[in-house]
Amino acid sequence: MSHQYPGQYQQGPAPYQPPRPPKKGMSGGAIVAIVLGSVFGGLFLLLIIAVTVSDSSPSSTASEKTAVAGSSPKSEAKNEAEPVEQKTQKPTEAPAEPAPKKPAEFPNGDYVVGEDIPAGTYQTAGAEKGIFEFCSVTTDPVDEAKFPQLKSANAGERIIITLTEADGVVSISGCEPLTRR
Repeated sequence: MSHQYPGQYQQGPAPYQPPRPPKKGMSGGAIVAIVLGSVFGGLFLLLIIAVTVSDSSPSSTASEKTAVAGSSPKSEAKNEAEPVEQKTQKPTEAPAEPAPKKPAEFPNGDYVVGEDIPAGTYQTAGAEKGIFEFCSVTTDPVDEAKFPQLKSANAGERIIITLTEADGVVSISGCEPLTRR
C-alpha cells in the first residue's frame, strides 16, 4: 500500500550504473618502499639528534671555557700533552730525563687554521666509541677559490686531512682527537 500525496512524484527504477571495479590494494613494492623510507628517515633523525648532542658535550664546552678565559684550545692541548712534574726531587740528585712529548691533539671543536691549529696534514682514528659512531671533519674556507672539505668516518675508519690557512676554520665533531702526521 503505497500512498501518494499530492505533488509527490512517483519514482521509477534507478538508472543503470555499471558496477565499480574492485579497489586495488597497495603493491608489495609500495609497502617495502614505505617501510624502508620510514626506517631510513628515523635513522637520519637519530643521526641529527646525535650530532646535536655531541656538539653540546662536555669536551666542546671545555674548549669554549678556555676560549673565554683568553687561552686558545691549542695551548690547552699543549698543557694536557705535557706531563706535570712534581717537585719531590732533592736538590742533590741529578734531574730525571724529560718524558717524550706527545704530539699535539685537537679534540672536538672549531679551530682557526694558522692560529689555533698549524697548517699541515692531520689524522684521526675515526669516530669516538658510543651509540652513534660517526665523526666528521669539515672546513669553512676564507678564500672563495677554495672548496670546503668534508671528511667523515665511522669507528675504526681513519681520516687524513691536509689543512692550509686558506681552509679558514676546521670543525671536528664526534672524532677521536686530531693529531699531526
